[in-house]
Amino acid sequence: MPSYPAPASEGHYWAKLRLADQPEGEDWNSPDWEVVQVYDNNGEGDEKLMAFVPGVDRAQKLDAFVWGPAVPIPEELRKAR
Repeated sequence: MPSYPAPASEGHYWAKLRLADQPEGEDWNSPDWEVVQVYDNNGEGDEKLMAFVPGVDRAQKLDAFVWGPAVPIPEELRKAR
């Protein structure tokens, strides 16, 4: 999958986590593409948007990822909003 720019809005995206700083003895980096949730953190600058990763206990800055495309929302779910 080609690399995409970091998300500019909330939503779900394909991504690979690539952290340089991790707890000792742990490897949180993603070997495969996975879906992450990007949300508005009410912060500023590089902390305005953050991402939740399954299995990682704290949110990550967007620059800690290789980004893929947004996950499309099925039409029937768009109508339920």
